[in-house]
Amino acid sequence: MLNVLDKESVKLFLNISKREIKKGNCYFVFYRTINMNGKIVSAKQALIDIGIMKTQDIWNNILSLEVKDCIKIDRDRDSTRDMNSEVYIFKKLINKKIVYIKLTLNNRGVICISFHESY
Repeated sequence: MLNVLDKESVKLFLNISKREIKKGNCYFVFYRTINMNGKIVSAKQALIDIGIMKTQDIWNNILSLEVKDCIKIDRDRDSTRDMNSEVYIFKKLINKKIVYIKLTLNNRGVICISFHESY
């Protein structure tokens, strides 16, 4: 459970993220693969599996995120990105599936690192 300070951080993160998404400063990491209970699937296949067919649908769902959807704030451990940044992890019901969403910000805007069914 997030504490009050974390909730304020999430609120600020969402406000900035939504503003950047509306400007078009948003990027989805399509090249990743996800281990879904022992089955390796591409990020694109994971989207199809939850009924997301258009990139804009990803961003529309992210625009609807609320503070209560955030389950964790963590450090970004990927050395190809800014490792001093934070990642915000959300779970949201989309198309009758619990979807795991991991986001971060950099100088280019919002990066959606993960968007797939929670496992």
